[in-house]
Amino acid sequence: MFFKPAELESKEVKPFDSFPLAFPEGSLSGMVSTDELAETVFLHHLTASHLKNGPVYHVGPGGSLSLRHLRKLSEDVSNLYAGNVYSADELVEALKLVEDGSLVIVSRFPALLNRSAEKLVEMRRVVDKKGLILVLSHFTLDLNELDLPGEFTRLYDLPELFEALAVLRTSSYRGHYRMNLTVLRAPAEYVASVGDHSIPIDSLVKPFL
Repeated sequence: MFFKPAELESKEVKPFDSFPLAFPEGSLSGMVSTDELAETVFLHHLTASHLKNGPVYHVGPGGSLSLRHLRKLSEDVSNLYAGNVYSADELVEALKLVEDGSLVIVSRFPALLNRSAEKLVEMRRVVDKKGLILVLSHFTLDLNELDLPGEFTRLYDLPELFEALAVLRTSSYRGHYRMNLTVLRAPAEYVASVGDHSIPIDSLVKPFL
């Protein structure tokens, strides 16, 4: 089946303005955080930035979003839906239930049972069919920084299917915070963002401290 790409710009979302890339409609992205603050800032700001535009679904084996923190970032959280999945099969079925064009965030994706390249292809098919923005995330202290491509293969099975792949870290010095990113892959519109970035995030961190 072939289709002609739409000439209109598709919907996309950024966690915050200075983030070096955006997540477009119909995309699959994999994020890895090496400290809990990086994961918390990224997931909460990404969720808050999309809530005013439509539904946000957060799923995973256990929650990692705080409604108390989220309400500091967004006055209205009525578009947020949460649920637990424990296997790749359950995640595929959950993706079939969400509203088309929604943002879906999956925490701790590598912890799901029955992960495989075949299951990832099934997820990719649903993302394309429903125009989802699917972001798979993971927090780990055990990351081989010298072989990031190998680490993404280990954690996400088939990284070739992803539009965006990035590692997130935070650092602090004398009360000032920065988010340090390594972007391994980015959507075509943001290909110039591939590489290393360091972004001041004092105002973004403040609601969590």
